[in-house]
Amino acid sequence: MDSPTRLFPASHTLQPTSISLSILDATVVRFAPTGAIWLFNDFPSDETTFLHNLQASLVQALDYFPQWAGQLQWVPFQPGRTHRPMVTYNTASDPGVEWSVVRLSQSITSFAPTASERASNGFWVGDAFTQNTFLSQTRLALGNLRDYEGLPAMTIQITLFQGGGYAIGIKMAHCLADAQALMVFMRQWAAACRILHGHSNTVPLMDDPVFEPSMLDSKASGDINTKTPDSSLITTARNLPLHRYDWWKTSDPDYPPIMIPNTENSKPPPEYLANTTLSPSTAAPWATWDFSKPVSYTQIHFTGTELDHLRQVARTQLGSSHCPISRLDALLAHIWTLINQARGYGQSGEKVYLNLSLGARTRVEPSLPDSFIGSPIFITHVCGSGEEVCRSSVGENASRIRETIQQFTPDKLGAMLYDARMEVAPQRLWQGFMGQKHTLITSWLRLGVYEVDFDGRGRKPRYVHAIMQKMDGCIQLYEYK
Repeated sequence: MDSPTRLFPASHTLQPTSISLSILDATVVRFAPTGAIWLFNDFPSDETTFLHNLQASLVQALDYFPQWAGQLQWVPFQPGRTHRPMVTYNTASDPGVEWSVVRLSQSITSFAPTASERASNGFWVGDAFTQNTFLSQTRLALGNLRDYEGLPAMTIQITLFQGGGYAIGIKMAHCLADAQALMVFMRQWAAACRILHGHSNTVPLMDDPVFEPSMLDSKASGDINTKTPDSSLITTARNLPLHRYDWWKTSDPDYPPIMIPNTENSKPPPEYLANTTLSPSTAAPWATWDFSKPVSYTQIHFTGTELDHLRQVARTQLGSSHCPISRLDALLAHIWTLINQARGYGQSGEKVYLNLSLGARTRVEPSLPDSFIGSPIFITHVCGSGEEVCRSSVGENASRIRETIQQFTPDKLGAMLYDARMEVAPQRLWQGFMGQKHTLITSWLRLGVYEVDFDGRGRKPRYVHAIMQKMDGCIQLYEYK
């Protein structure tokens, strides 16, 4: 392994800038890092030239993302303000983006089959793919919700395989970027690299990034700086299907001990909590999540024809009087039904949940640009008794999903943002959960993860692996085109 180094934007200037992250960024600061690994079968030039072009183009791309080379930290205490993260950049002490190169003695074929091979049987068990092999093990700033000084917010590892081929593994703090923001970066970087490979007419496939967290905060309804909360907005927000599971309720006998240190680190200084009444919350159902059980990683492939068929079945079952059902609605309904049947809830009156990660960019008014940088996401849920979900048709469950998603109009988003802004520490509440009664869906659809091209030859990656820990009930959706 080459010694890791820290990289900075090409136009790195000493003009210190500090920006508080958005309301929704503050709610996801505890989430696992955003990241992915791209495996490519070969590169078009000698190793030295190729690595030079990759690194030089990265430095150029960081001109559009200078905050990612800066210092992620907590906002200093200010009375009446929300405990949220901030980033300071363009300083002499910026930690930079970590860059490292690793060489393996194994070939690329020993890590992942081709896309056609993975799809040939309809599924691929990917337990042998060790994602940490392709990721830097350097700690990220606020990775434990406390330490940050000198730690990068983003790491990039280049892995070279025996016999040719390479991997790019990226990991970064979730509060700085969701999957969509990561892909804005990847397209900028890849476009800059293609130019160095002689493709001077190349352009990124997305607009220039927009890093203005206040744009999202401005979508909150009401006066977010008022000392007297607007009860009607809060009521509107809390009537939405949003879990309010409380990370701070560590007295629960089933609370995982391994999570307590980060929970304590997530709490703001005592000054924040003095004379503060925390908002209502729910104890998380830790007893339903057995961390000792092994979890397997399996990739299931659905063809376009199969998805069209599921959608048609759902629409036929519902008739023309219901709202239009998408292929995604039908697929999620199908998967959720099968999971609950497999878990043995076919005759259970207990509630089961489908937790859906949704983006806020297009749900506020006016919409935020697709290239808006940050993590403007939230998690809603669909629920029903196990028996009800298992016995319902694909169409009925798809309709439940569609009706839930449609609740999040711009007005409702405004109330939700207002309520989150009133929280002394938004990261206290978790809108999702996993385990035996919960299924969590995170989607990377329509982001073009397989369209990343660093050398201009138009060759698709062999495999793209979104970074995710193996957890009971976690499902990730992405497409291969």
